[in-house]
Amino acid sequence: MVIIMATLKANEGQGDTVAEEFKKLVPKILKDPGTVGYMVARVANDPNKFIVIEQYENREALQFHGQTEHFKAFNAATRGMFAGRAEIQVLNKVE
Repeated sequence: MVIIMATLKANEGQGDTVAEEFKKLVPKILKDPGTVGYMVARVANDPNKFIVIEQYENREALQFHGQTEHFKAFNAATRGMFAGRAEIQVLNKVE
């Protein structure tokens, strides 16, 4: 399993717009082959900060995710709305 945690910071005043775009994106990603889970949360004391937890069956599923039309559409819709690049961490499940 591949688990990713992405931390993204929207530009001031863009948090609500980014949240709406995530709401459109998530149901589509959950239908992608090899996607186990995809959850987006807003940081309670910082409405412009988002944490995304992604779970995929394998690296191929993760690569597929980055090439889907709905992911590309999300990137196009939110272009210029984020303060810098996402902070990406690869996680290991504790079992």
